Amino acid sequence: MPNSSRKVFVPSAVSSFFEVCDTNADGSRITDPLRIGSRGGGFKLKIGTTTQVSEWDSDVVYINGRKRSDAKTTLNVVKLMREKFGFDFVKVEHMVEAPIGAGFGTSGAGALATAIALSDLFGLKLTLLKAADFAHIAEIQSVTGLGTVTGLVYGAGAVGLVTEPGAPSLGRVDALIFDHSNYALVCAYFGAIEKSSVLLNEAKKREVNEQGRITMKKVLEECTPESLLEHSLSFAKNTGLASERILKLAELAKKLGALGATQNMIGDALHCLVPKNKLQEFLLAFSSKAQDALIFSSELWQGGVKFLEE
Repeated sequence: MPNSSRKVFVPSAVSSFFEVCDTNADGSRITDPLRIGSRGGGFKLKIGTTTQVSEWDSDVVYINGRKRSDAKTTLNVVKLMREKFGFDFVKVEHMVEAPIGAGFGTSGAGALATAIALSDLFGLKLTLLKAADFAHIAEIQSVTGLGTVTGLVYGAGAVGLVTEPGAPSLGRVDALIFDHSNYALVCAYFGAIEKSSVLLNEAKKREVNEQGRITMKKVLEECTPESLLEHSLSFAKNTGLASERILKLAELAKKLGALGATQNMIGDALHCLVPKNKLQEFLLAFSSKAQDALIFSSELWQGGVKFLEE
């Protein structure tokens, strides 16, 4: 039997709004990936990604039991850490509960879990932030995310804000003071959106950044999950990222009793906050109006990364 790491769990993180932070004050491009990142906000979910790494005869990644040659972010983590520490080939196995490629933070969660599992397997003795920095760099290089890993590392708060950009060792995270135990996040998933279509489009990025700064200012003035969802929906509208289908569904969610609703960033998906005492009634009515979507709910998650008991 090959040697294996312990299983690592990382929560999913739904992004509600963001600002791309990849330039210096003079407008020149930042070249250090540790300094590239984002500001933004969103929700951590109890569903997430569970990862185990084993010594193997070649590098291979499995996602939900299927071999995936396109798992570029995970493979980048392995490459970066091998260059530093010189270990042999590995098999990475991810069990991912949330939809992939639609603003649920799955690439960041998988990258972070991989870095921690590699440290565990090979006895690298990395701190959480040092392991997370490898995951952050891999996300930047793969153009699959900007601030997800930074938001995932910190355990306090189920409704979080990345207020200063950069890798986990440099960024700053805050959280809204909110008793999340009486609420669930209901999500409607239609499909993935290629992140590079936004992150590599300079005109779209300028528009996103202007609206992202406005949104952060308003959320920090009010500091409630309702305001986060309300202003994030305005962000989605004003940037043109929201589809008409998502906007109509967000309006419906509020009519059915959600505290607020907005589009996932970046994905063809929606999330809304619903009181648990209205959850079943809400799901029944909501699902009947969005029959072409995958509808699911999750409790919110206040913790961070953890090892799972065998």
